[in-house]
Amino acid sequence: MSKPNTTSPLVAAAAAVDEELRAYDELAREAKRVPLEGEKALARAARLLSDATGRQAPIQQKLRLLLDEIEAARARQQASLEALVEVARALEARAATYDGLMKRFVALGEAATRVNHMTGELSARKGAGAPEAELLEGLRALDAQMADVAAGAEVLARDAESDGWPEVARQAEAVRQQVRAAKNKLALAHKSLASKASN
Repeated sequence: MSKPNTTSPLVAAAAAVDEELRAYDELAREAKRVPLEGEKALARAARLLSDATGRQAPIQQKLRLLLDEIEAARARQQASLEALVEVARALEARAATYDGLMKRFVALGEAATRVNHMTGELSARKGAGAPEAELLEGLRALDAQMADVAAGAEVLARDAESDGWPEVARQAEAVRQQVRAAKNKLALAHKSLASKASN
């Protein structure tokens, strides 16, 4: 199966100019070779000059067509460049949004790590026999820190979803759910300790 003709207008116009110029060059070479002696030779030289002169108009016409195709190619190149610049700007904006969300996610992770440290410290103090009042104060601080982390995760999940980053939104929501579950357990521990302290 033969391939369809895919020659571009620009290539076709350049080939047409080249073809005209080759014929023109050949007339010029032939005219130069004619010895200007005798009636036949003079007539032949005159005919070659006439033929060459007659080729001027087609050459100029084909050159104009080539220039038109070059201008069309330049316009196409400019349009493609503008499209690529637009894509580059959109890509840069999306990358900046993602980078901002990931920085917030890292900060959220650091806050969750602080909650874990606070939990470990509180357990150590309880194991060391710290007074119930001190433990209650630690539980209140831990509860406040957990609330901050859960709220931050909720806002991050909402922002990531609205910005079109569902994976980041899912990760932030997972952190929020984990912290909420831990916060519920903490509330039970707080209630139990508070009832002991009041007895």
